[in-house]
Amino acid sequence: MIAMNELFPWRRPVKIPLPSGVKPQLIRHFTIGLLYPVTEETLECREKAGLSPVPPTAHQFLEAAEDIRTLIKAMKVDKAIGLNLDTMEYISDDNTR
Repeated sequence: MIAMNELFPWRRPVKIPLPSGVKPQLIRHFTIGLLYPVTEETLECREKAGLSPVPPTAHQFLEAAEDIRTLIKAMKVDKAIGLNLDTMEYISDDNTR
């Protein structure tokens, strides 16, 4: 009997290595729900622009970061990129470098 992945080879999981510059951004996103850091300068600029100084992300709504992690685990993105969501550390493996 022929296996499904032999009939449909494009359905095989593909593991693409993450660029090292992306890794800290993903950890920040999964931790606080924001890809870029919120600095004092950012807070001041937002306030001058008439916006709430704290962006409406998990900086303001802490439960949002937990929702992000729940979705990441459900979609198995953490496994695909080699990230341990409990420790927020990448698993040292050649596929995640």
